[in-house]
Amino acid sequence: MSVRFKKWIFWLVSLVCLLVVSPACLAGCAVDPGVSLAITRLGWSLDPKTGSLQVEAEILNVSEWDVVDPGIAVSLLDSKGHEFGSWVVRSSLKRIRPNEKGRLSLRVKIPSIPGTIRVLPYQGNTGT
Repeated sequence: MSVRFKKWIFWLVSLVCLLVVSPACLAGCAVDPGVSLAITRLGWSLDPKTGSLQVEAEILNVSEWDVVDPGIAVSLLDSKGHEFGSWVVRSSLKRIRPNEKGRLSLRVKIPSIPGTIRVLPYQGNTGT
């Protein structure tokens, strides 16, 4: 076989592989019906000298209904997995509509450097 033919076969196989794999990669992410909020952006910084921890997050309402009192729950765990600090941070928005985003931030002083920082979306409870 000629080098030109081999190159043509290589590109053809590459194109077929790309077309087969692309739809799965480009498909939307499935949403669990029990999930209302998703964390779409998350960042944190820690100053070990002062114990100052800063967490910033952006949450998105992925449900088809309004979410009341949206927020995040932040937990600090030591190297053995034991929790030694936790906070719930609420958005300044009391309610976010479907596909609406909210921003949150937490600034605290912590007693020791965590082994793990766990951040989860949090939806508040309401009553009448």
